[in-house]
Amino acid sequence: MIRILKLMASFKLAIALMAALTLASCGRAGPPIKPSDAAIKQAKKDGTPAPEKPVPNSKNPDKRFVLDGLLE
Repeated sequence: MIRILKLMASFKLAIALMAALTLASCGRAGPPIKPSDAAIKQAKKDGTPAPEKPVPNSKNPDKRFVLDGLLE
């Protein structure tokens, strides 16, 4: 009897985790965009001058991050 209750509890936990993961994956629709592109888009929407895109230099080198390929 106790085994059945433990099995049912683990089954309920698995269902709850699947539901949580499914709901958590429902985010914004559309592809991800770079922060600089988002700032330009927002500036156009607000009617303000668009900021310049960041340029790599000695103070701001172009460092690649592992997930940068997802944004390109």
